[in-house]
Amino acid sequence: MPTRAQRPRLPETSPGQLAAAQAWNDGLVGTGRKSADTPVVEPCAVAACGTPVTDPLAPVTGMVEVRGSADGAAAHWYCDGRCADIARARADLRAIPMRPDTPPPPAVRRHGRPPRHPQVRGGDPR
Repeated sequence: MPTRAQRPRLPETSPGQLAAAQAWNDGLVGTGRKSADTPVVEPCAVAACGTPVTDPLAPVTGMVEVRGSADGAAAHWYCDGRCADIARARADLRAIPMRPDTPPPPAVRRHGRPPRHPQVRGGDPR
């Protein structure tokens, strides 16, 4: 018997199939959201975007200088708009001091078991 991937998929066109699909999707209709593996921020196509400031003149017209965070990070040139906004937000986040009394987050535990060792298949040998 052919697998499900090999069988042709028939479109859901009858009113009963459409109503069942809508009920299954909690009333949502239309196309879904983008896949989770797509990047949130698309890479910039401008070659000089993100270069360190070494000269007071911008390498390309339309670039803006974004100062680094207060901890001494260098200033960089970014495209005006989205790239500069992202750089400013990252500089603001770097400026937030970490609490010294906060320990690093513990390893994720699954159902009370220690995390899997990357070399061992199947997880915990118990």
